[in-house]
Order: sequence, then structure tokens, then C-alpha cells
Amino acid sequence: MTEDDVFTQTGEIYLRLIDPVRPGDGYQPVIAPLLALAPSLPPGIVSQMIVGHSWRERLLGLSLAMAKCPEKHVDEMLNSLYDVRGISIVPTCAALAVLARHALFDAEQLASGTFDRSVFDGEVGWAIDQAIRYAETQSVSACERGPNYGQSFVHQVELYEWIMSGQQDSAT
Repeated sequence: MTEDDVFTQTGEIYLRLIDPVRPGDGYQPVIAPLLALAPSLPPGIVSQMIVGHSWRERLLGLSLAMAKCPEKHVDEMLNSLYDVRGISIVPTCAALAVLARHALFDAEQLASGTFDRSVFDGEVGWAIDQAIRYAETQSVSACERGPNYGQSFVHQVELYEWIMSGQQDSAT
């Protein structure tokens, strides 16, 4: 299977990954078909998607990685923050924060990284700060949104926590 095959089989599911949590509208059944692909995909394709050329493939790659074996994709997630693609910034930081909460990633790597925190109206810096707070079990505001695309860090965390919990199986 190729990246193009993933796009063909999942259609526009990537749009639901931009800000997945909507009041009264469950995202779980919508993205379950994407997550069902995870076991059949080689790790190399997932890795390529995480550092891909567009935010669309990055969002799909993050979700696939979180469903498959996320700790094996930490390097790609970090690398993607050095070569950012807009809408994938907040989701990437949220995925890393979830991994840190599960002791699968050291959030200190975000604090000590030489990321350009100013790009996309400071969204990289904002998302990194949110990730570090969440990883350190500090409160993160559900009302706060990223300065560029307006994504909710809390909604992204909810998505990745749900994926990691294996609940996607019950949504299908």
C-alpha cells in the first residue's frame, strides 16, 4: 500500500482531523476507517506521511502512528516540527504530549529543541508550550486556540488519547 492508496481509501477523513471534536458530533465513527488501515501499513509509509509535503498526509500519518506503534514515530514527529506544515503543528505537539503522558516520549526534547517558535504567527511556540504543560500534567485550557489556525490543543489531545486507548475498535 502507498500513501496515495491511503488517501484513496480514506477520502476526506483528513478534514475531520483538523479539529475533530465538535459538540454533538462524534468523530470516532468518521475516522475509524482510517485507523482500521493502521495494522496493514508498513511503518515506512506511516513515517513518510508524518514528515510529508502537506499537512493532509501529516494528519493522516499522525493518526495512523498513534494507532499502530507511536513510540516508533517520535523522531519523525519531532522532525516535522523543524519543517512545519501549518495545520499539522498543533496535532503533532498534541500527539507528542500524549506520548509524554504515557512515558513514551521525554517532553524535555520539545523544551530544548531549536524549533522556530515564531512561524505561523507563533503557533509552533504556542503548541510546544501547550504540549509541555500537558506532559507535565498541568492544566491546559479547553477554550484556548492556536494563534494561526484556531485549532484546539485539548481537542487534539482528546483524539490521540482516544486512539491510543484502542477505542477505535468499538467505533466501527
